[in-house]
Amino acid sequence: MSDIIESFETAKGNTFGDLLTLKEKNSSLKIGVLTVGFFEYWRMFPGTMRANVNEDMTCVYTHLCEALDQDTVIWPGLIDTLDAADKAGKKLAEERVDIIVYVAGTYCPDYMAIQALEHIRHAPVILFNTQYSNKINLQTNYENILRNSALIASLQLAATFRKMGWYPDLKVVVGSIRDSAAYGEIKKYIRAYKVFHQLKNTNIGVIGHVFRGMYDFEYDKTMIKGTLGPNIIAIQVDHLLDQFSQADEEEIKLIEAETKSRFNIVGLSDNDVYQSSRFYVALRKTLERFRLDALTLLGQHYVEQKTGTTSYLANTMIHEEGKYIVNTEGDVHGLIIMTIMNELSGQMPTYAEWGEYDEELNALLMVHHGYANTNYATDRNTVKVNRSPEQWGLQGAGFGFEYTLMPGEVTISHLIIDAEGYKMLIVKAEALHIPTNIPCEEITGVVRFDTPIKPFLTTLIKEGFAHHCIIAYGDLTEELSMIADFMGIRKVIY
Repeated sequence: MSDIIESFETAKGNTFGDLLTLKEKNSSLKIGVLTVGFFEYWRMFPGTMRANVNEDMTCVYTHLCEALDQDTVIWPGLIDTLDAADKAGKKLAEERVDIIVYVAGTYCPDYMAIQALEHIRHAPVILFNTQYSNKINLQTNYENILRNSALIASLQLAATFRKMGWYPDLKVVVGSIRDSAAYGEIKKYIRAYKVFHQLKNTNIGVIGHVFRGMYDFEYDKTMIKGTLGPNIIAIQVDHLLDQFSQADEEEIKLIEAETKSRFNIVGLSDNDVYQSSRFYVALRKTLERFRLDALTLLGQHYVEQKTGTTSYLANTMIHEEGKYIVNTEGDVHGLIIMTIMNELSGQMPTYAEWGEYDEELNALLMVHHGYANTNYATDRNTVKVNRSPEQWGLQGAGFGFEYTLMPGEVTISHLIIDAEGYKMLIVKAEALHIPTNIPCEEITGVVRFDTPIKPFLTTLIKEGFAHHCIIAYGDLTEELSMIADFMGIRKVIY
């Protein structure tokens, strides 16, 4: 008799009927390359034209392989007849390519590309309009003019797409065959598409619910799956509390010792540190058991009361380890943005609330929630562990961090669904250098904006974005904008 399969809600083992046992993660994309020429020109310019065009397209393929070294680039060779186009389209369909880069090596009628694309209509297209050089050769001949006549083919094909209703969000990149900026633009687009693609296999756990009265965070699991991609899995709080009660003492002691050796702990008892270490073990085990990629935990008040601590040590350590993404207050949309930013940058973003403004600095004080990767501190030596300033029914002092975020270029984002559907906030800003910690028992950052601060806040409030924001180091604005386009949602960009 075979073993009985149960739901993750009740099963005692590690195989569930309603969760994938093995889940794809960080798989590379397959990039199909369609390069076209025109058979008519080979007989007009025998011996040189076809060879030169093929050399140019080989150069494009080589540069794409270098730029997209984390993915698989599939090139069925130069297409110059309708039979070749049909064969190439079938080949890329068999390979199940995820995205297409189309390149004309000279003028070529649109019907050849159409023939190939008929077989792979599911894949988005990047139209790379290229030529041999980025300068006009005033001593050129007609053969070389034809060699650099891809613009005619690009315009014709894009116009045909418009008439046919194909690829309404066609991505167009312009650059010569050795233009590194053009390949960088292609790489950004494909990286954004990969993150969008991966979201569909992302499992986000929710323990508890959205904090009472935070209607801006409320969500619809079906809308999230249908528009944004991730699977939302409700995890009963008892699962976490069971892991807390069963946490292995040796693991707890290791985390406790590490915490005491790493941080300057002020005003906490040994039991406060012990309970926080125990919470870390419980939260990590919960993430592992239910095959989650990310998790949001309400926390207030129930979990704090039952465990006698906060999740802030656990969240910080999990962020520093980089395998899972966590936040609090039921902020699912913030967690999705954190997931996106982490995939784009390879760094765990931070999680904050909008705060008071400074008109002279043209900046805002960002206040975090007691946890973030401590590598972001302006000075690691000043990182302090103290009580939680907000006491949600704790028996002890809780656990929280105090430090100031390091300076640097940052991107700020969040998602919200309103009466017109989803929209994404995308803001480029600068975290300022604040040499000493703000003594508020919290993580803080001072962020300067390009837009004058009062008009910025006026617009932000009027747009109706959530009271949380996600902050990542680096400029991710272009990739976030592309992901919003893939999702088919609105963007508000500053």
